[in-house]
Amino acid sequence: MIFLGRTIVPLAWLWKYESYRYKHRENLVEPIYVAAFFSFVFGLLGYIVVRFWILPIGRYIRVKDRFASDLRTLLDMLQDEQPYHTENSQIQDRRVSLRRYSSDLVSIYQKELPYWYRLYLESKKEQPLEAAEFSMRLSNTRKLEHAFRQADEIKGFLRLK
Repeated sequence: MIFLGRTIVPLAWLWKYESYRYKHRENLVEPIYVAAFFSFVFGLLGYIVVRFWILPIGRYIRVKDRFASDLRTLLDMLQDEQPYHTENSQIQDRRVSLRRYSSDLVSIYQKELPYWYRLYLESKKEQPLEAAEFSMRLSNTRKLEHAFRQADEIKGFLRLK
């Protein structure tokens, strides 16, 4: 006999109830395990999407924006320095940063971007590999007319305004 609250219940009754629950429960997994499994799967999928899609695409867009900003700044500097020589140290710094950003663009495009996003960029007629080639030429160009022509080519390849 066992004393439960005000009632005295024979131990056999309690045993029968527990064995009944154990034998007749269905083969369903408890809800906490289902919730844990789904949260693990969604967390894993979220990590994969963020790590391999969102971060590389964001990095590509950020580097492209910095490249466009430096390109505009370089063109403004070249226009201001037009009658003078183009060996200014600030202009040289911008040329170096353009080379760095163009190599970063190529690296991100070839190694990090997902294939479907590269297809999307091709469908938009955006070609960072060709733009990098022209940006390398631009960084070594001394004549102003050639620099503006190459900058226009770069803007066309990267679809910049």
